[in-house]
Amino acid sequence: MGALRQFPAFVVLLLVASALMLLPALHAVRLHAWPAAQSFTYHAVFFGVLSIILGLATMNRQPRAAARYHLSTLLLSYILLPLLLAAPILPLVPGLGLGGGYFEMLSCLTTTGATLFERPNLVAEPVHLWRALVGWMGGLMVLVTAFSILAPLNLGGFEIGLGSSSLRDAARSGTMEEASARILRVLRQITPIYVGLTAALALALFLAGDRAFVAICHAMGTLSTSAISPVGGIAGAQSGRLGEVAILLFLLPAVSHRGFSLDSRRRAGPRLSDPQMQLMLITVLGVTAVLFLHSFVGAAEIERQHNLAAAFRAIWGSAFTVLSFLTTTGFVSEDWRSAQLWSDLPEPGIILLGVAVMGGGIATTAGGVKLLRLYALYRHGLREMDKLVHPSSIGRRGQGDALINRGGARIAFMFLMLTLIALALMMLAFTATGLSFRHGLTLAVAGLTTTGPAIRVVGEGFGYADLTAIPRAIFCAGMIVGRVEVLVIVALFNPVYWRR
Repeated sequence: MGALRQFPAFVVLLLVASALMLLPALHAVRLHAWPAAQSFTYHAVFFGVLSIILGLATMNRQPRAAARYHLSTLLLSYILLPLLLAAPILPLVPGLGLGGGYFEMLSCLTTTGATLFERPNLVAEPVHLWRALVGWMGGLMVLVTAFSILAPLNLGGFEIGLGSSSLRDAARSGTMEEASARILRVLRQITPIYVGLTAALALALFLAGDRAFVAICHAMGTLSTSAISPVGGIAGAQSGRLGEVAILLFLLPAVSHRGFSLDSRRRAGPRLSDPQMQLMLITVLGVTAVLFLHSFVGAAEIERQHNLAAAFRAIWGSAFTVLSFLTTTGFVSEDWRSAQLWSDLPEPGIILLGVAVMGGGIATTAGGVKLLRLYALYRHGLREMDKLVHPSSIGRRGQGDALINRGGARIAFMFLMLTLIALALMMLAFTATGLSFRHGLTLAVAGLTTTGPAIRVVGEGFGYADLTAIPRAIFCAGMIVGRVEVLVIVALFNPVYWRR
């Protein structure tokens, strides 16, 4: 264990991935799928031995700046690790190719959930289990990185909070041993919560009627917000609305980071006093009301407004799907389609794209702009409007303002602008390859917010398998930028940030 702590972080990730390959191998043995069992076992042994050799060869290397080293490792892990993760599935999926395997594994590792498998029933269960495990591991990696690396550096949403400057200075002046100890401490504290929530949801889905394999995959896809499914989504599961209720409850950890807080006094789960929870409720209820009124008007025009059962299905389908997209998960309720059938109106997918851009909570597995940043902008807007009426007034600091530092709104605005610029550049890149504006917009939002299933709201039978090599490469770049976040990349390549 002492030697393992001295291994480079990338080598440790490779060693963990090698160990996880044994789980699909065991599942393949249970199914008597011997080619899959051989592929996963051989690659697990090969990469395990390779990682140990690389670790022993590089364990004495001591980087000068621990924080920059870990940020560089994080970025390189998203770039290089999918190549190794794709190796076991390439012999099992004919025609996938190295490019397709890289796309699939990068999508899982970044918890995007974009998939080239348009017919999941034609893919072996061990491959689906591996996709779910990689997505689940990617979610855990996001949480550990957020609390142990990004929080001390005032990044990842923590840059707008109070009381983090001391952590930032400590992280920049700390040694590699101190940084590694902090990562291990965070890992020990978060992993039991993450595993426990996943197991609890899997049990709930199993009791609701899902097969054990489907329940486990959907549980991992929910907690990691990757929405990876072996049956094409929760509409293909057997748990029905009861399962959707369970999934909705376990989406709440993606709204607020309180459930994973390292402070035992605050680890009480999401609370209504949390501004992120309040903004989530306002968004979900408001958008659901708008979608219901949209459907009700359409139903009234064709005299279907008296169908109360269809109306309730439309409300539930809208509320669940909106929360799913707000947390950048992308699960679509089985009743989402009911609203369109009830009103005979086209699917309002653009609204869901806007909700996905908002994103979930900071220090969670969700992507997007993040709710706390939007809350900081909202509070700043209220203060500016108050100053227009009372120019000499002194601002009052309420409970919500206590969470935001003096420059929090400015940094949140910078992040929002950088995200919108990245979104515009991706849209231009997609349209330059010949895609339509609608498809380019959807792909850009899906990549930067790590909401892969968002492509389904476009309709028209368009999927990721229809993309050629260049659009896939653009989408891969968008997934990495969306997962690592723009400010982290700017800080990593900005020498001024490290000279301070």
